[in-house]
Amino acid sequence: MGVAGTLSCKHCSYSQNVSLGFGFSFMHLNSILQWYEQEEGRQRIREFMSKPDTTFECFYGLYVCEECKNLLNRIFLELKSGDDVYTNRHDCPRCGTQMPTKPPTDDVESTELDCPACGEAKLEVQLYMDWD
Repeated sequence: MGVAGTLSCKHCSYSQNVSLGFGFSFMHLNSILQWYEQEEGRQRIREFMSKPDTTFECFYGLYVCEECKNLLNRIFLELKSGDDVYTNRHDCPRCGTQMPTKPPTDDVESTELDCPACGEAKLEVQLYMDWD
C-alpha cells in the first residue's frame, strides 16, 4: 500500500506533496506496462515479460540529489532476469545531475530530510492518505 503526504519546512516556504510506495497496479509487469511512461522502460518491460525467471521491484520513491539536495518523487523500476538487469534512471530537474540509482527510502516518517530550498531545517512530514 502507498501513502501520500506533504513535506514542508518551518524555516522557509518550501512544501511538496509526495506519493510513496506501491499499489495493485504495481504487482504485475502487464499492469505496469499499461501506465509506465518512459519508452525505454516500456520496451524493457516487454522484453522481461517473456523471460520466465524475471523478478522486479517497482514503487514511488523519493530521490535525493547528491549534488544539490533537491527532492524528486518518481517511480523506481528494476527488472532482473539472469545476468540481464534494467534499472530506470532520473536526472535532477534542478542541477541535471543523475539521481541515485535507487531512492534511499520509501518511509519518509523515519528519515530526516534537509530542506532542499533553504538547507536550514529538517522537513516535517504530514501523511494524509493511504492509496492503492
